[in-house]
Amino acid sequence: MKFRNVGQVLLALVVSVGLSIGVTSCTNSYTVGYMYVVGSQYNQISGFNINNQTGKLTPVQKSPFGTSGTNPIRTLVLSGGRFLYVLNNGDPSTGVASNVSLFQIGGDGVLTFQASYTSQGNDSISMLADSSGAHLYILDEYAPTTTTPCVAADGTAHPVGDISAYSIDPNTGRLALITNAQVPNANGTQLTYFPLGCFPVEFKLASTYIFTAQTGSTSNNDVQTVFSYSYSATNGQLTLTQNAPLKTGATAITSINTDPAARYVYVLDAGPSPASNGCTGGQTAILPYTIGSGGILQSLVGGVVCNDATAVGPKILLVDSKTKFLYVANTGNTNINQPGSIISAFTIDPSSGKLAFIAGEPFGTGSGPTCMLEDPTNQFIYTANFNDSTVTGKIIDVNAGVLTPLRVNAGTYATSGNPTWCAVSGRTQ
Repeated sequence: MKFRNVGQVLLALVVSVGLSIGVTSCTNSYTVGYMYVVGSQYNQISGFNINNQTGKLTPVQKSPFGTSGTNPIRTLVLSGGRFLYVLNNGDPSTGVASNVSLFQIGGDGVLTFQASYTSQGNDSISMLADSSGAHLYILDEYAPTTTTPCVAADGTAHPVGDISAYSIDPNTGRLALITNAQVPNANGTQLTYFPLGCFPVEFKLASTYIFTAQTGSTSNNDVQTVFSYSYSATNGQLTLTQNAPLKTGATAITSINTDPAARYVYVLDAGPSPASNGCTGGQTAILPYTIGSGGILQSLVGGVVCNDATAVGPKILLVDSKTKFLYVANTGNTNINQPGSIISAFTIDPSSGKLAFIAGEPFGTGSGPTCMLEDPTNQFIYTANFNDSTVTGKIIDVNAGVLTPLRVNAGTYATSGNPTWCAVSGRTQ
């Protein structure tokens, strides 16, 4: 009798252990999100599953997908993870205009094309959405006007830049134009766009403002500025502030970004930085600001931060989800005996916002990074690399900010063609 009871207990333990192992193996490894990488070589989107445990990327079913446009240069996933937008720059030489393609993200990350939309301006270069997923904005290098006050380095004259604004249908993801309630046309009707200055390169929504980095015109000695609009979360309307564009002192702005809490705005200057900034030997730089009253940008205490001395071609700037670390993807110079593509890295002081180099940086990455993002679980950082048609993954040390290669495939995954941008979705159902 006793032997029977002992046997039953042992059997129960074996079953229990077996169940535990089964549950563990099922729950520890799963897809935590999807990554989408657009490329202009084949006008396609490469979709990947992101493994929560290792960061490994595996292709989404039916990937790659067509972009329903020409020369895709940006993509974003709307908050909630149901819709993806692709900004196709077009091809002026063949008369193909810029457009935005809308896709629904279905089960297993499969994309289904829904509709396409044309921006109001010309040569669309960037795109963003607000955190609620209610409004979408497109940055156009040239506004739809015959006035041409902006003179390029080759002497050609061009219009100012502009922002095209749209409301988003929450059920379908479809777009509806938001007209300019503040600035009318010459005939008294509302403008269909929001004018900027000369040669915008990137923009960012932070707090209740949209900040646009501009490289300027030879007519104003290429003064590089940040132009600000106030933003209404209610109707998506943009309104001119009383502030003049901020003169940054930069010589070659490539990116503008902010931390997740919108306390700081960072301008990335591919330089070389002026000697007055304290950066020697042709170093590139980061210009950090705080957002003051009325959206005025104020230089952070300490001012300009010099990039890693070996960094060449800073392209993308990313702040991690906890505002502890700042990373800069540098494309490098592919010439022999010249610096390669690296990620320079900084800690962010929690009280002052000051930047300091992370021990052990810079960190290597794929060749020619054009995009950098953090996965939905904030464990991994990925760069999409144009030159070698790859995505490179890194593990983030949450305490020190050090980046180490993924333990699977050395963290390198092939894409369909040369990547131009990337986006990630945390929704998997």
